[in-house]
Amino acid sequence: MIKARNRKLSMLLVLAMLMTMFVGVGSASAAGTEFNTLSAPTITTDNYNPQKLGKVSIDIPDVRTFAQDGEWLTIDLPSGCSFAGSPGLTVVADSNIGIGGVIKTASDVVEVFVYGNYSGEKEGSILLSFDDILVKSSAADGDVVAQFLSNGATFGTLNTAVIAKIGDGATTVMAKSVKTIGDAGGELDTLVIAESKAGVFKEGETIELRLPKGFTWDSYGTVAGAWSLMGNTYSAWIDPDNERILEVYIDDKTSTGAAGRINIGVTGSFFTIDVADSANFGDVYVTVSSDKDSVEKQDVLVATYGDYGVKIVEDSKEDVDSGRSNQELGEFYIQESLPESLDAGRSLYFELPKGVEWARDDDGDICIDLEVESGTDIQDLAFKLSDNNRKLTVDFLFSGGERFSSSKAKILVKDMEVNIEPSFEGDIAVTVSGKAGAEGEAVVGTASRPVTLKGENPTKVEIGAMNQKAGDILIIENKDEAILDDEYNLITITLPKGVEFADDPTVEVEEGDLEIDDVEYYDDSLVIFIDAASSKASTIRISDVFLTVDRTVPEGDVVAIFEGNEVYKDNGQKYIDYWGSSALVNWATEESYGKVVIATTITPSQGGHAKFVIGSNIYEIGGIPYVMDAVPYIKDSRSYVPMRYLAQMIGAEIEWSEADQTVTLTKEGETEVVFTIGSTSYTVNGEAMTADVAPEIVNDRSFLPARFAAEAFGAQVGWDEATQTVIIIR
Repeated sequence: MIKARNRKLSMLLVLAMLMTMFVGVGSASAAGTEFNTLSAPTITTDNYNPQKLGKVSIDIPDVRTFAQDGEWLTIDLPSGCSFAGSPGLTVVADSNIGIGGVIKTASDVVEVFVYGNYSGEKEGSILLSFDDILVKSSAADGDVVAQFLSNGATFGTLNTAVIAKIGDGATTVMAKSVKTIGDAGGELDTLVIAESKAGVFKEGETIELRLPKGFTWDSYGTVAGAWSLMGNTYSAWIDPDNERILEVYIDDKTSTGAAGRINIGVTGSFFTIDVADSANFGDVYVTVSSDKDSVEKQDVLVATYGDYGVKIVEDSKEDVDSGRSNQELGEFYIQESLPESLDAGRSLYFELPKGVEWARDDDGDICIDLEVESGTDIQDLAFKLSDNNRKLTVDFLFSGGERFSSSKAKILVKDMEVNIEPSFEGDIAVTVSGKAGAEGEAVVGTASRPVTLKGENPTKVEIGAMNQKAGDILIIENKDEAILDDEYNLITITLPKGVEFADDPTVEVEEGDLEIDDVEYYDDSLVIFIDAASSKASTIRISDVFLTVDRTVPEGDVVAIFEGNEVYKDNGQKYIDYWGSSALVNWATEESYGKVVIATTITPSQGGHAKFVIGSNIYEIGGIPYVMDAVPYIKDSRSYVPMRYLAQMIGAEIEWSEADQTVTLTKEGETEVVFTIGSTSYTVNGEAMTADVAPEIVNDRSFLPARFAAEAFGAQVGWDEATQTVIIIR
């Protein structure tokens, strides 16, 4: 029966081996169970003497997955290996798992009956120790892999684990730590050469440790044994013909029974190296080999050679808002290239770019912190701000004196908060300088504007003219809640000196759910009171903007300015006057949030021509539309236009005499024309002239016959019958 069963098992193993090509060695079961190698010693084959191999931990996340009547776990060894004991395998389970029996059913197969023993803790584990295993010479070199088969879902169909390695014996070489050295050379940490099994080191063997070009041995300390070689010491010397070579001699103090270890340089007696001018900066490797080849040739990193210096290393970067206070930045490191590169007795300076300043918390403390991750401990910190709040002086005291410890220091600069001017956009870099030895910069934030201001379809407006159409103003949130809604938050828009709103503009939320409480309109400003912030990014449109431009206004752009905050100082600190604070800027800066161009002023002579449409209160000068408070009309086959707007087009001053019922149009240095209401007689520079129609007053507005008034100033008058338009060309 055993033979028949083994044939079936062999077929199953073939199938299992094919499965490993896809699932991989050591794959976990469907229930999450993991088979983990805890130890896997290097061994040599022995046809007669059993050996102690490794240990495997089976970690089960939930023992409730076991079948009610338990599950079988079959452990199968590879070809050439067999269980020498009865059964040769030790199985230990924790209290949540029950072991019903451990049966060796073949020389290379052990079966274990397992069941769940749930008592409140879901997790469970089983430890397998392969204690008595015969590994014959027919076993393949390399990893000894045990296979685990099961008839239940807890373990899965197939798992594998390495329990040993077959080889001729090997060594592991490592440095306990990698030191950093400078031009003066320095001390190295213990170099360990460990056997994988007893007897790897050979009597009379010489182990060679060779340094790279530019480095030489200065001293070699004590060479001592450990593990099975505990208490032994070994001879060592620097090659007199080549000081890059250190030699260790293995006398008759070799290991038996268990693996041994040799430590080159021990605590209190480390070995040191010197550095020549020809040495290259970078990693320093020692090449370890032996004359009997029992120590595998290997390069071991023992040190890093560099110059004294400090690096500023970026760690993280945050997106922040322009115009806002206490914006949290990312982090950066201050790292020594070599120990004691930093001088803790001197100051460091952290400087922000123009337009960004260091913030304070509610207690008035500067928002920044330093944390030493390696090297030493900060005992005390002191921060001092410059007058412009951009440059921060950092003084620190470290334990152990004015300098750092013998290991490289790594300082994390964190918890930085800043205030950002509305006009600042782009990367925020902290520049580090000072006599402490650290120089460089770290980009720790990128600022962008939470609200975009836009002037849409700006127009041309004439100097000295009234009620002229300007472009719309758009206030566009780039994210929700970008426009603030704290108490008294408002948006104030002001016009340049000499420019006024001719009438109330229209203010409305075009997109999103921002709520406006009220809008107040003054001659040169518009105030929008915010009631509730948005939960969806919103857009405010200000339309129907009509301007009156004084004659004192120069040519150029008409700019609408979004005002900042009113600020007062107390004990050197700046504060917002919160009665009417900006909904776009939330800290004590007087800088405006921005401005938009809504029109461009031109002199009247730049208009060129004018158009008056009969029956319409819209007229044009130079192609620019304007609004009148009266409309042209036709009477007795003559076109009448409002006196004030005709004078504006011509560029003439106008004067009304109530007593004489006269209208006088004067263009300085050129022409004076006088019309009398109800009379066809008029004068041009004092010379009497006659018209075929008379000026008149309609709805309290004076109307002049367009042709006679315009031609008196040298303008040409045309008529478009199709559009009922009077065209005046100067």
